[in-house]
Amino acid sequence: MQMDDNSPGPLARYIDVLEVIAAFPGTITLADVSSILELPKTTAHRLLKGLVRSGLAVEAEAGRTYSVGDRLMRLLHASADDGWYASLAGPHIHALTEATTETCYLARLVGSRVLVAVSYSPDVRWRGYVQPGIEMPVNAAATGKAIMAFQSKELIAEALSNELPKPTVNSHTSRKWIDQEFSKVRRLGYATCIGEIDEGLAALAVPVTLSDGTVLQSVGMTGPLERIMNKQMEDRLAALRKTAAALSKALSRGMVVNGRR
Repeated sequence: MQMDDNSPGPLARYIDVLEVIAAFPGTITLADVSSILELPKTTAHRLLKGLVRSGLAVEAEAGRTYSVGDRLMRLLHASADDGWYASLAGPHIHALTEATTETCYLARLVGSRVLVAVSYSPDVRWRGYVQPGIEMPVNAAATGKAIMAFQSKELIAEALSNELPKPTVNSHTSRKWIDQEFSKVRRLGYATCIGEIDEGLAALAVPVTLSDGTVLQSVGMTGPLERIMNKQMEDRLAALRKTAAALSKALSRGMVVNGRR
């Protein structure tokens, strides 16, 4: 059977279903899709399952309702100047969050500041929360320390030239203390934040070393202090290092491609 070159093909049906899901997120059902698009339920079910498997849609309530998936959201955000971070790093950060059930995030160096690029939080009662786009103070935040510790003396001086925040009694603004902390990060290969931003929270972070040896990003994990800084700390650091290695490959390639713009 010869296919008409002008026919929309099967992809058009998937797009039709996605448009319906996007119009009624979290409320659309299989029966609704079948009815709205005038499709047999078996066909609608097959299309929905295909979208779920690809990450373009997610099902809730044991398959009763459907919403737009993270993968599609990453594709949409990729149109922004720095949206490629969400596309390349998002799956790795999400997987780390799922594996550890803690809030995990990617931070990146912007000038002499460290900002959160991607963040995911688990569906648990007691958790930390990190808002994408916020600044991570280099004197207190684990991800800020994990990046700034590997920068030049000039850039470190610039980052520390402004008034440094002191959110809690555990925060430090002394240049001597910060220099010692950065030295410790370089020696150990990871950074900590122990009640330095919120007295009840702690964080761990590992630098992401790119293929050219530079450190422009770090991957972090935060949660209740007693849960992060316990006997499982080494396991959490191992998971962070594994994710950092995967991010190194993905972001190194991404930065090369992004540099062609």
